[in-house]
Amino acid sequence: MENQNIVKAYYDMKGEFLWSYGKISPFFKELMENKKIMGTKCPKCGIVFCPPTSDCPKCWVPTEWIEVGPQGTVLTFTVIHMPNSWSKRPAPYTLGLVKLDGADTALLHYIDSTDKEILSKGPRVEAVFADERKGYVTDIDCFRII
Repeated sequence: MENQNIVKAYYDMKGEFLWSYGKISPFFKELMENKKIMGTKCPKCGIVFCPPTSDCPKCWVPTEWIEVGPQGTVLTFTVIHMPNSWSKRPAPYTLGLVKLDGADTALLHYIDSTDKEILSKGPRVEAVFADERKGYVTDIDCFRII
């Protein structure tokens, strides 16, 4: 990253919101209460979504809940080298798309390694759950390489 021109833009945006997770509430409830990762399955085409969706975007029918993971495979990743305001993690850290066992789609989340050589091989990973869970996707603290 040396000798590169870096353009920085700073925005100060603050807001307080209260919302319902609606039809995908079981995803957050199971994470918080039972350390289970839930996806949804289309009863028509069989695609399993994680993160879950209430209706299949292909078939336009309501989906059904199914447990996935907690292990999966890293499909792609990026190592973040600059600190930012939306992540509490110190740089460098890794964000990756993890296809959980039993799912057909991938979940974007933190991975506990910044080793590009290992990550580029599509390693197997396992969810590490936060000690204190609050009903957020960050109830999965990260995925660790197994």
